[in-house]
Amino acid sequence: MAPRFWSRFWGYVATLVVMVGVALSSDVKDQIRQRLDIVEVIGSVVALKPAGRSQYKGLCPFHSEKTSSFHVHQERGFFYCFGCGAKGDIFDFVMRTQGVDFFEALQFLGQRAGIDVVPQAPREKKRRDIFEINRMASAFFREQLQGAPLEYLLRRNLLNESIATFELGFAPNSWDVFLKHALYQGYSENDLLAAGLLSESESGRRFDRFRNRVIFPIKDYLGRIVGFAGRVLDDSVPKYLNTSETDVFKKAELLYGLDLAKGSIRESGECVVVEGYMDVIALHQVGIKNVVAALGASLTSEQARTLSRLDVHKVLLAFDADEAGQRAVLSGLDQSVGRQFLVEAVEVPSGKDPAEAVLGGHLTAFQAALHRGLSEVEFRFQQVLAKHQAATLDGKKAILNELLPVLRPRDVFDPVASEMRRLVIDRLKINETLLDEWVHSKRRRKLDDTQLRGMQTRELGHSQVAVIELEVVALLLLEPAKLAERLPAVSAALPPPVEGSLLREFQAICEVCEYSDQAILMKYREREEGRVLFERLFTQTASEDFQIDIEDHIEKSLSRLRELYLDGQKEQQRTLLLERMQEVSSFLTDPDLPTEQLQQYYAELKEIHTMLAARDAERRMRVSSSLAKNKRH
Repeated sequence: MAPRFWSRFWGYVATLVVMVGVALSSDVKDQIRQRLDIVEVIGSVVALKPAGRSQYKGLCPFHSEKTSSFHVHQERGFFYCFGCGAKGDIFDFVMRTQGVDFFEALQFLGQRAGIDVVPQAPREKKRRDIFEINRMASAFFREQLQGAPLEYLLRRNLLNESIATFELGFAPNSWDVFLKHALYQGYSENDLLAAGLLSESESGRRFDRFRNRVIFPIKDYLGRIVGFAGRVLDDSVPKYLNTSETDVFKKAELLYGLDLAKGSIRESGECVVVEGYMDVIALHQVGIKNVVAALGASLTSEQARTLSRLDVHKVLLAFDADEAGQRAVLSGLDQSVGRQFLVEAVEVPSGKDPAEAVLGGHLTAFQAALHRGLSEVEFRFQQVLAKHQAATLDGKKAILNELLPVLRPRDVFDPVASEMRRLVIDRLKINETLLDEWVHSKRRRKLDDTQLRGMQTRELGHSQVAVIELEVVALLLLEPAKLAERLPAVSAALPPPVEGSLLREFQAICEVCEYSDQAILMKYREREEGRVLFERLFTQTASEDFQIDIEDHIEKSLSRLRELYLDGQKEQQRTLLLERMQEVSSFLTDPDLPTEQLQQYYAELKEIHTMLAARDAERRMRVSSSLAKNKRH
C-alpha cells in the first residue's frame, strides 16, 4: 500500500504545481497586457501606420509582401494578417518573430514591462541559455578591456562613451581563461560550445574561440546579444572572427548596430550600410545614426526584408572602394535587394574607410559623398543600354521591353520604378504621358513600332517644358470642337509666363485662325514643331491602345509643367546651396581659423544639410502623390 500511496501523493503535488504555475502565468500575463501597448511592441519590429480608429497596419513580418496587409487593433490587443492569416496577441507575436516558447515570451515581455517572471519549474531552455551565456561573456570581455587594447581603440579616435555604448571588450591572449571563468560561473562546456564561444580540435580538446582580439558584441534588433566578432590588434589572420552559427546567430539575417539605428532609419527612410563594425561606431559617434553593417561582403535578401519592415526606401552602400569598386559592388548586389530599394554606392573620400574618413577630418566630405552616390538604377539602366542600339527603333524598343518589369511600380511609392522612369524619359527621349499609359496598361503587351514612334519625342532643341507644352497642344487638337472651350482653362492653369512658351504662342495662333484646326495645322506645317504635332495626331487616332482620357492627360501635363517650373527654381537653389557647402568646407581646412568662425561655419553646414534633406523629402512626396494618382486611374 505504501508505494501506491506515495505515488498518488506525489502525483497530486505535481498536479498542484502545474495548476499554480498556470495560475501564476495567467496572472502575470494579464499584468503584462495592462502595462504594454501592443502597437509599441509590434512597432519596434514592423513600421506601423494609422489605418482607422484604434487600428494600424504595416508589412507582414511573417511573409513577403509589397502592400500592407498586416493589421493591429490597439484596443482589442490582437493582430491579424489578411495575406497569410497570421493572428494572435502580443505573446503570439513575440513567440513567432523570435522563435521562442510561451514562457520565454513571458519573460521577455515581463522584462520590458518591469515585471519579474519566475520560472515555474527548473527546466533548461536552450535558446534562453545562449542569451544568458552571451551576457556573461560580454561582461567578462568588457572587464578585460584595459591597457594596450583600450589604448588601441582610443588611438582610432573612439570616445569612451562610444566604447561603452557599443559594449566593446577584449579577449585575453589565452587558450582557456574564458573557459575557466565560465566553468567557475556554473556553465558547462556543452553550453559554451552551443553558444559558439568555444572551438573544438580533432582530438576533442575544447578551447576559447576568441583570443587576443578586441570584441564587438553583435545584437539583434531587440538589443539581445546573439554573438560576437573579434578583431586582431596586429596583422594576424583572419582579421575578423565571428561566433560560429548558432540557433540565434545567423550572419545572413543580422545587421550590426540595428538595435541603436532603427529609430533613425525609420524616421529618415534611408539606411547607410557599411562593411566594418568600427565604421558603424565611428559614424554613430559623429551623429550619423541611420547606419548598420552587413555581416558579410554584401547585403542579403534576409537583411533587406528587415530593412523593408522599417519603411526604408533608400540604401546607401558606403563601402571602401573607388568608382571601379563601386561598380563591382553594384554588379554583385542581390537583384531582390536592388528591386526593393533605391540603392546607391558611395565613394568614401580620401580612399579611406568610413571610420578613418569621419574621424580623420573628412566628415563634411563624407556627408557630401552621401548625396552623390552611384545609383544602382543608373547602373542597371546603363547595362541594358549597352546591350542594344539606343539610336535605332528596334534597339530602343528592346530596351523598353526589357525595362518594363522595373518600370511598373510595386507600391504607391516605388523609388526604383520612379528613378528608372526618369532615366527612360530623359535619356531615351520618351514622352512621359504615353510611357505611363503603356506601363500601366492592363493588356501588358510588348511595344510595337507604331506605339514606339508615338512615344518618342523629337530633338527640337527645346527644354523638357517645351516638349510637354507640345504634348498639350496635340491633346487639345485631338478634339477641335472643344478647343475654344478648353484653351482658356489651360491658359489659366499655366505657371507664370516664361519666355518662349509654346502654349502661349499656340493660344495666339488659335485666336488668329479663329480656332479652325485645319488653319492652325497649316500654320505649323512648315515649322519644326509641326512634326511632333502631326505624329501625335496620327498616332493617337490610329492606335486602339492609346485611346485616352484627354481631360485627364491635359490635367496631368499641366501638373507636370508646374512641377518642372518649381523644380527649376529649386534646382537653382540646390545648386547654390551645394556651391556654398563646398565653399564653407574649404574654409574649414584653414588651421588659423578662429574658434568662433569655425563654429559658425559648422552651424551653416548643418543648416545646408537640413535644407537639402527637406528638398529631397519634398520630391519623394511629389513622386508618391503622382504614383498614387496613376494607380487610381
